[in-house]
Amino acid sequence: MTEEEVKNFWSTKYEHSSKKPMKEPLTAPLDMTISEADVEKIKVGYRTRSMDEKWDFLIEDPDESGNISLHILRSWLGTQDDDYILHIAPKPSNNDGGSAKIVGITWEGNKAGLQCDAEQAKIEAVSLCRGHLKCKFDNLPDYPTSMFWKNYKKLNEKLDTA
Repeated sequence: MTEEEVKNFWSTKYEHSSKKPMKEPLTAPLDMTISEADVEKIKVGYRTRSMDEKWDFLIEDPDESGNISLHILRSWLGTQDDDYILHIAPKPSNNDGGSAKIVGITWEGNKAGLQCDAEQAKIEAVSLCRGHLKCKFDNLPDYPTSMFWKNYKKLNEKLDTA
């Protein structure tokens, strides 16, 4: 491999062409204020270094308004399945005291025939960011690991959206 190929291999930049799209994406708005320190950790992202690790955190290039998206992908066994996308609006540059915010979440609505609601997707995405990127998300409670895969329903059952 060339030096450039190695650099690209370890990059945390999200490349649409090299990833599998979600089978059944679901999207919901969020209004989560986050610290600039957490935004910086998110912008760095993370790529797995061994088969023992299971999650990649890849950053999509900012749009024309400076909004970024953090893609949380299942990396285990090379599947590169997009599981969650956090949509982040940066801190306003007009010095009005505003903060960066997570303004939305997109998640896979068909995980092996199971589906969760937006709150469960948020809990899982936040927990993964805390564990892997060391984000604090000070405005949110600590979620126990037992919250993972807790509120899922079979796709043929009615999902509680309240």
